[in-house]
Amino acid sequence: DAFFDNDLLHSTRLFLQDAKGSFGLMVASSLDAHRQVCFAARGQTCSIAFYPRKGIICYGSEQAAVKAGLNYENPGDSKNVARNAHDEKDNAVRLDLDDLGGEICLLDWGYAGDDKPSISPPNRNLQVDKVMNNCVNVVLLHQSHADSFKQLSKRLTLLEHNEFIKPLLDDCTDPVLADIRDIPRVCKHIQDDWRDVGLNRMTAWNLANCIRERMQAIVDGKIK
Repeated sequence: DAFFDNDLLHSTRLFLQDAKGSFGLMVASSLDAHRQVCFAARGQTCSIAFYPRKGIICYGSEQAAVKAGLNYENPGDSKNVARNAHDEKDNAVRLDLDDLGGEICLLDWGYAGDDKPSISPPNRNLQVDKVMNNCVNVVLLHQSHADSFKQLSKRLTLLEHNEFIKPLLDDCTDPVLADIRDIPRVCKHIQDDWRDVGLNRMTAWNLANCIRERMQAIVDGKIK
């Protein structure tokens, strides 16, 4: 049974549930590297970005790192790659794994015409979602609070055509010097943003309300 059940997803599940410490993992096997890969997060962030129009999947422990695909241009004529540049389902999106409760993500893109994910019996009850224009299967496994998570489509953050997501800055010869020179501009931008009714003030207002409600719930005995 161990030989048939301990596939890539189940092996990652066994490792994560018994391991001590914080992890952001990418797990692959020589037996299944041609069709699938696993990502896992617990105590350390892990993000996965999907670029259907460019055929790229990026992953990393920093959200900003997976924006690298925004700066990547398709070789040759991009019109041959993108069917419709304005098609919403072709826009790049980002999935942030739950590093607090622990979460595993299996990506399976099939092999030799088999488009169904290869999953051993212990995990075949898990929901299978599609990304990359239905070319890649996504299976999510939560270590805790499995029923409290939204469906995949509502967890994805839009990377393209999103006014709040900016591409990575161009490379420079001296990034430290560039950061130092940016300090006055960045500080001024932060001060100006707080003076206006922007997202910072709205976020602070909502955070204060949440803290107030939680403290009141403790006083009322609703939270022990």
